[in-house]
This record gives sequence, C-alpha cells and structure tokens, in this order.
Amino acid sequence: MYPLKYHEPGGALQGALLRCDLMLWRLGGVFIWICNICMLAMLTLTGVTILARPFGWSAYWMWPWTMVFFVWLSFFGFFAIYVRLRDIRVDFFARRMGEPGIAITRLISDLAALSICGTLLWMMPMVIATSRGVVDGAIFPDGSELARQALSVPLFISTFLICLVAIVDLGKMALGLPENVSSHHPEA
Repeated sequence: MYPLKYHEPGGALQGALLRCDLMLWRLGGVFIWICNICMLAMLTLTGVTILARPFGWSAYWMWPWTMVFFVWLSFFGFFAIYVRLRDIRVDFFARRMGEPGIAITRLISDLAALSICGTLLWMMPMVIATSRGVVDGAIFPDGSELARQALSVPLFISTFLICLVAIVDLGKMALGLPENVSSHHPEA
C-alpha cells in the first residue's frame, strides 16, 4: 500500500476520489489547528485565572469559556483524529489475515463510521431542538451569552465530514485504490 501522494490515478473517477481524499486530509490539518487554538484558549484562560487569584481578581466567565473550548476541542478533534489516521487501528490483526483481512477490516471500519456518524446526523434535529437556552456564564463582550446549540455544531460538522471520508474510502476500495495507511502528510 502506498501513501496517497505516490499513487497515480487510473482514470477520471480515481483522480476525483484521490483529490477528494487529499482535500479531506488537508481539512483534517485545518481541524488540528482549530483544536490547537481551542487548547491554547483553554490554557490561557486557566493560566490567567491561576495567576490572577493572588491579586484578588477573578472573572466568573473564564471557567464557562474554558469548558466551551474543551467541548469544541473534543468535537473538532473527532474528525481530525479519524481522517489523519490517529484513531484506534487494528492493522496488526488485519495483516495476520492477509489481503482479505485488510479488505474486511477496511470495509467494516468504513461501514461502522457511516453507521455511527449517520445516526448522530439523524439525531441532529432532535439535539438542536432540545438544546435550548444559553451556556451559563459564557459571556460575549456585549453581555449576551453563547447559545447552547453552538456546543453541538462542531460535532455535526465532524460527523458529516467523517461520513464523507468513509464514502470516499469505500469508493476508493471499489476502484481498487489503497487505503491511507501512511502517517506522514500527503501534502508535504
């Protein structure tokens, strides 16, 4: 199996799938940056809170925003981990079964991702409808508070993108293209 960058497409459809795959891989890099920004915001808010306490200063809105960034970090990371191959892998098991084992685990993995993420997307209207109110204390400069629905938006974006990754991989599998197994970045 070869990394995405070194595989030559054997036609227009293979080329389109490889371009989509590369675009999703690069989008995973963007999501990694978003996760890093969320982590930096969390660390900054926590650091300011710790350093300001001896001076008798605290802002009650820092803790809620830290929690919001933690939730966003987790949900944006959901896609980044999956597309960048940092999720749980069973390659050692699949390789022991030979080529059929690799194909079976690839198929099961893609179908499981579609099933789980499809269920999450199917539940999205109910989640949005029941997420009423605001995140208490997550205050904007104008005094308004963050709507509770904003917590779920990164999850649904990630689940949609994971569905796309699984569909693209199933298409690649159907056309005989290898799955992404390299841990280095194809765009590098």
